[in-house]
Amino acid sequence: MKYICKYLLSLLAFIILNNSYSKQNIIQNIRTSDKPDKLTTRIVLDLTHKTAYSVFILDNKPRLVIDLEATESRKSFDLKSKLIEKIRINNNGKGVIRLVFDLKGRVFIDKNFYLKKDENNLFRLVLDIKLSNKLIKQSSKNNNIKIKKTFIITLDPGHGGLDPGAVRYSYREKDITLLAAKELKGLLEKKGYKVFLTRNKDEFVSLRKRRNIAKNNSSDLFISIHVDSVKKKSTRGTSIYTLSDKASDKVTAMLAERENKVDLIAGIDKEVDNEVFSILLDLQRRDTKNASASFAEIYVNKVRKNGYRSLRRPHRQAGFAVLKSPDIPSVLVELGFLSNPKDAKYLSNKKSRARVLKALSEAIVDYVKTRSKI
Repeated sequence: MKYICKYLLSLLAFIILNNSYSKQNIIQNIRTSDKPDKLTTRIVLDLTHKTAYSVFILDNKPRLVIDLEATESRKSFDLKSKLIEKIRINNNGKGVIRLVFDLKGRVFIDKNFYLKKDENNLFRLVLDIKLSNKLIKQSSKNNNIKIKKTFIITLDPGHGGLDPGAVRYSYREKDITLLAAKELKGLLEKKGYKVFLTRNKDEFVSLRKRRNIAKNNSSDLFISIHVDSVKKKSTRGTSIYTLSDKASDKVTAMLAERENKVDLIAGIDKEVDNEVFSILLDLQRRDTKNASASFAEIYVNKVRKNGYRSLRRPHRQAGFAVLKSPDIPSVLVELGFLSNPKDAKYLSNKKSRARVLKALSEAIVDYVKTRSKI
């Protein structure tokens, strides 16, 4: 397995070692040092074996998380860093140790690599974390670093280009989702959030690229916007979907299968999914799935509060490819059904469409508040 994915504020890295996994790996020491620019900290883990690891950033109450295949670790370390508050260690008893570094500001992982054995016969895992230049405000009096935190959201207008999505009457899904995403972007920017779109015009964007856009922009939340169409014309209302290996029902399974086939329209081979079998990645995904489910619950409550129609079971799960970012909470929102004449008319009108977008924007505001408490 070779899979290295490096981005501004988050990174997922796997290294397959030559030594047998049966050997015990011990974290002998953790050392930190600040570089002269005072914006970069180097973290060095002294290990008895070279093992697989996963590293990623959590931006709410900024934390660096390292999941490392190891069996033992020292309990305390002398950390000297202007970017790190403290370190917490959790051994799950299954051969994986999680190291959580509480940070003083939002950072990105600049480098990560292994060094060969030193004179003490120890491998060294090296990580350089760097404070994001966009978020730095230097105090002229005491040179303390103060952080301006901005929640980053990527909105994904479903379909586009040669893929029209659902088509009923004179309406096309790709047109409605783009309009809705742009309108929601405006609402969120007025609230002070940084918002990116996976497409700004009628163009085809692959499912993998949509996820990568979110990761490249260091997103804290990814929302894929769609409208649906089914044979039963009476079906109407919004719904929200989160990632699961097993679909919550047959209808959702069919929807996921439909959405996951869009890349085939453009002749793009189905990607090999190497993201589901590692215990290290599972730990990371658990946190992301929980956050995604939390947002879904908030959205459902906001929809009901605003009196907007939803499906009888509005929160459902399935294996949507576009939601498979392991470290970004991701949801797919179906605004309604083009197959229903009332929904189609409602969603094609900016004024009436604003109602469901208001519920979605309010859900984001409440979600951000809950995440800041974690």
